[in-house]
Amino acid sequence: MTTGGDAVASVLAENGVSEAYVLLGNQTVTIADGLDRRGADVITARHEYNAAVMADTYGRLTGDPGIAVTVAGPGGTNALTGVAQAYTAASPMILISAVLPEDEHTEALHGVDDQHFLRKAFEPATKWSTQVHDADRLPEVVARAFDVATSGRPGPVFVGVDEDVLQNEVDVPDEAFEHESHDEPAVSSAAVDDALEPIRAAEQRCLYVGKGVLRAFATDEVVAIAEALDAPVVCPRHYPDSFPNDHRLFAGTVGMSDHPAATTALANADAVLSLGVRTNSHEAAVLGDRTPDDVSIVYLDDPPYEFPASSAAEVVSGDLGPALADAAAALEGNAGATDAAYAQAVREEADRVADDVEAYLEEVRDRTPIHPLVIMTALREVADDDVLLTGDAGAAGGAWPNDAFEYRETNSFQHSRLYDSMGFPVPAGNAAKLVDPDRQVVNLIGDGGFLMCNMELATAVETGTDAVTVVFNDGKYGMIWNYQRKAGYSEVATDIPTVDVATMAESFGVRGIRVTEPDEVRPALEEALEADEHVVLDVRIDPTAEYVSRRIW
Repeated sequence: MTTGGDAVASVLAENGVSEAYVLLGNQTVTIADGLDRRGADVITARHEYNAAVMADTYGRLTGDPGIAVTVAGPGGTNALTGVAQAYTAASPMILISAVLPEDEHTEALHGVDDQHFLRKAFEPATKWSTQVHDADRLPEVVARAFDVATSGRPGPVFVGVDEDVLQNEVDVPDEAFEHESHDEPAVSSAAVDDALEPIRAAEQRCLYVGKGVLRAFATDEVVAIAEALDAPVVCPRHYPDSFPNDHRLFAGTVGMSDHPAATTALANADAVLSLGVRTNSHEAAVLGDRTPDDVSIVYLDDPPYEFPASSAAEVVSGDLGPALADAAAALEGNAGATDAAYAQAVREEADRVADDVEAYLEEVRDRTPIHPLVIMTALREVADDDVLLTGDAGAAGGAWPNDAFEYRETNSFQHSRLYDSMGFPVPAGNAAKLVDPDRQVVNLIGDGGFLMCNMELATAVETGTDAVTVVFNDGKYGMIWNYQRKAGYSEVATDIPTVDVATMAESFGVRGIRVTEPDEVRPALEEALEADEHVVLDVRIDPTAEYVSRRIW
């Protein structure tokens, strides 16, 4: 005999789970107990959304499902935003939540009238949403969750478990723990080779590289494809780290704000090879909008295949990693030639923008309050090549790291992405440091977002993680305030009372450093990156600073 919670922990351990992110209640202590006894780390988040963010981040960085555990009712619904965010980021994670028994009364604790309301709530935001009331099914369902989360296009899974099953002793037969995984069917190398023919035949061609490449951990294959084609590479706006930014073929991003080199590449292309982008997604629609009507677009991506909203010459849907390896092999020595004048036009636009950014930096370098471009430039100068940034919704964690940072390593920008929720960076940074303690991690966040997740500094102290949190403190919900004032709307509900962020950090037992002058930025970043503890930089910035993309692009 064992508790249902211990059975869950047993399956998690068998699948290699070494840490789980939790906010416990009476219903879920059996899972935590089982994990602890099996040697896994049980890490407390201070809000269920943050637990989901940490599991999401773990999935993005490792390719294995991150695990979050919540109680029924509000625990599950608080985590829903983080799970939806993982869905848009194609991140493998599993949320295990208690749910009410099927025969529970209406208006029960943690419940509404429908005992399946959590399963239904999570269905649109997960690859699979299910709940278990029969202990015999529990091991198979949890084991299957790992397969679903990682097969095809990765994503989150919701598993609700009857609170009575979790807490009470149950008789689970040994055969219930037997599970056979099924591998994703591979695409034939011949199908990949045939699909590439429009790309070989075109002279003005480029690559469009999305998040699927990150989830497949296939950077080397994509770099080989780009170099074989000798073609410019464009990335979607929210995934600037899908291709090394310091590579000579990188041409910038498109979507919301378009880099001129990227638009030059797409607008003049005869053919585009799209890698790791869903055919019916927002990112595919952006590609369709930026390319000529007669362009040939070849898509390689994980299943499921969706009828493309944008034009497509060929679509290959299958296990993306092997398909990209096949594509690289097929193009080696047999890629055709990219038109030199086309490639040069793209390169000249990239160089022009770089020069204009440098001139903009000189213009604002000594301004007070501090201009965010000064922060981003100093950070790139002092941080390691593989520094990992986390970013938030809004200007501090979105616009500035998208516009003004060079990602030299792929999968090095973890952001709330298209779901765009606030309060992401601090819990994400905690998880990133737990995954790779020796890697530099910098959280970029505005004062508004910081007020949504500062409680996770307590987690940083508890786990001894030494990320750096840079708070762009301007006393505003800056992106919305700037929109209000420029569009002529009332400037209401966008002020933030003055917050002494450095002192707040100190109250958690974290070092806080106040930065008010431009010449203090670089030394403060250097000090923070060298520290062996979490450091918060309270940087007073100019709320009216124009983004690079608006000033130059």
